Amino acid sequence: THIGASFAVNDSLSVAVGRQTVEFTGAVEDEKNTALTASYTMGSMTVKGYSAKTENANGAAGAADDTEAGFSVGFAF
Repeated sequence: THIGASFAVNDSLSVAVGRQTVEFTGAVEDEKNTALTASYTMGSMTVKGYSAKTENANGAAGAADDTEAGFSVGFAF
């Protein structure tokens, strides 16, 4: 199951969130993935960031949660 939503706050700023549940046959727990992203554009420059988290990786109930975040800046010429 996957659900997500994105919203253009204005011409420069966009945000999005998503949630995914993955069922594994014979697994104790479902894997759950959650992510939040944002981007801002000003002229030829774009700034992007994201944060993501995975719970119960591969359906393992005792698996440590995996979190990741990133940030980038891009220029178009």
